[in-house]
Amino acid sequence: MQFLTILILAFAPGIFWMWLIYRWDRYQPEPRWLVIRTFIFGMLAVIPIAIVELALVLGGPGIEALQQLGQGGLSLGDIAYEAFVVAGMTEELGKFLVMRLAVYRSPYFDESTDGIIYSSAVALGFATLENVGYTLTYGWQVILSRGPISTLAHVLFSVVWGYPLALRKIQHPRATFYLWLGVLGGTLAHGFFDFFLFTQSWYAALVFPLILGMIIALNAMLRHSRRISAFQHKVAELHADCPNCATRTPVYASFCPSCGIQMTGDKVAKNCGNCGAPVANDAGYCTACGSRIVKKPRDTK
Repeated sequence: MQFLTILILAFAPGIFWMWLIYRWDRYQPEPRWLVIRTFIFGMLAVIPIAIVELALVLGGPGIEALQQLGQGGLSLGDIAYEAFVVAGMTEELGKFLVMRLAVYRSPYFDESTDGIIYSSAVALGFATLENVGYTLTYGWQVILSRGPISTLAHVLFSVVWGYPLALRKIQHPRATFYLWLGVLGGTLAHGFFDFFLFTQSWYAALVFPLILGMIIALNAMLRHSRRISAFQHKVAELHADCPNCATRTPVYASFCPSCGIQMTGDKVAKNCGNCGAPVANDAGYCTACGSRIVKKPRDTK
């Protein structure tokens, strides 16, 4: 029972942040199964990344240095190596490779906002399994700081390279340059975050302006992604075929504009107002052209 409680507490922050971030995908929400699968791949990535990190520790300051981390017994050089190389570089490159191999070639990865959604899924999966380990080791109290700070920080590090990866997929100008800049930026941000905390000094307070700055950057990326989205204005009214003359009529109309017959009943065939393909009455998107289906003009905003 105690183990189950620990698992719930460890998973709760990742699930919460993933639910919140998924809601940002306004124009063409990604398939839930693919987001969940990416989340799971992020969890699985913890094992190979941990092996690489251990090898870097053994090849650098040694396992004794890792044991002294956070206890004030290391030089700033050793702390920087642990923060920027062992943690920052290895974890961000590992998460990047997961997304590149598992999602990038998917036909669903076709919009700028998708880079934010899927990189967040990888990061939150990774952070969630880390939360499990920390909670089992240090007790449930550790989740009070890791939930709102460290778990969110993983997202902020990853979207820095996740968003330009999506720009590269949709062939946005200079996307490759922004991608490499994003990988470097995410690694440095992760490194500084860990460096500030590892020093166990007043430097630790600097993580808060760092996170605030990255939240502002994330907001700018979201605004930009929505502005350039190919699906921003791809909206179609839900139409119904008149049972008398087959004229396509918006479903909010009470009478057919051609023959005047009353348009009532759920059995009337429904169509996409953009391409005419048949759609279900409760469809959110047209499966033929990808347009977002709305029942009334005011729903387009």
